Amino acid sequence: MTFHHLKLPPQPGIPGCLWLLRFNPAGGVEAGTIEDFDRLTEGGDAPEEGFLWLHMDLTDVRARPLISRISALSEEARKSLCEPVDHQYLAYSDGVVSGALLDHERDLSGRTSRTDYVRFACGESFFVSARRLPMMSIEATRIMISRGAPVTTPLALFEMLIHTLIDGLARIAQEIGAAFDRVEDRIIDQRARQARAALGATRRDAVRLARQISGLTTTIARLEDIEEEEDDLRDDDLRATASRLAQHASALGQDVTSLQERARLLQDELNAMLSLETNDRLYALTVTTMLLLPATFVTGYFGMNTKNLAFTEEDNGSLYATILCVLASVAMLFLMRRMGLAGAPESDDHKEAPPERRDRPADRSF
Repeated sequence: MTFHHLKLPPQPGIPGCLWLLRFNPAGGVEAGTIEDFDRLTEGGDAPEEGFLWLHMDLTDVRARPLISRISALSEEARKSLCEPVDHQYLAYSDGVVSGALLDHERDLSGRTSRTDYVRFACGESFFVSARRLPMMSIEATRIMISRGAPVTTPLALFEMLIHTLIDGLARIAQEIGAAFDRVEDRIIDQRARQARAALGATRRDAVRLARQISGLTTTIARLEDIEEEEDDLRDDDLRATASRLAQHASALGQDVTSLQERARLLQDELNAMLSLETNDRLYALTVTTMLLLPATFVTGYFGMNTKNLAFTEEDNGSLYATILCVLASVAMLFLMRRMGLAGAPESDDHKEAPPERRDRPADRSF
């Protein structure tokens, strides 16, 4: 089924419903009906075959009361879908996986820098998701399904949703890596001032991404430790799914950790370059001050209002005083160079090697 066939207007009998999709056992999908929704709210939990995906808009004030009417949801699942959330988590109770995961919002131009939580509840024959604003992972999952990706179970839909979320974070990591490349180019080109602002903003994005991935990895890993009946096949499938998702998230976490290490190295190199630049400017300022200090002394000396001051009666007194100022600065420069305070000190490689002793006896072999 193509994408435009799934993009139907909201169900008038389901307030806040963005879409209701019905999946058959073969993985095919079609638009659901109000009768399918009634099975969730009136004691049943799914269609006769396959499962339902109900996606709700929480900005509609009627959505939360409607979600609370879905009898197939456990109490923990209702809380996950309706109550305020301030952290990522997953819970498993009464055969229902529920929780909230952090994702990036999207608008008409694509992904934005803002984040919000995707809420969901996954049962044996239904998948209910909710959000306040359009989210990247939800839309990416829906596009994959509309292009023909088969989804046979709610658990498979849950896995697809998390994989798309992690893939979206991986693309952000690639963009951050490219931004670090541009910062490194600026550092190599001796444009430290331009690189400093870009590096700060990119490091902030990398820290936020690492925090998000770390929370996601820890949250998914907890599903591997669920304590249910050992002979329950659904629990085994859930553990296997959690293991695959945890490996995917862990691999991305290692990549982001490498990005953070690279960011610290770039920050250290940038700080060293800025320190050298500051030292060079202070050195130039110090040398200029020392060169002008003798001339300042001479002008101060001839500016005294005392009798019998030199050159006061000379016609060329100002010229003589100027020459004296120049000579004083030249003398100071000469002394500074002799003391190694002006100019680069002579390298040991350029020092003249001591002459060999001529009375050195020749080597004799016996």
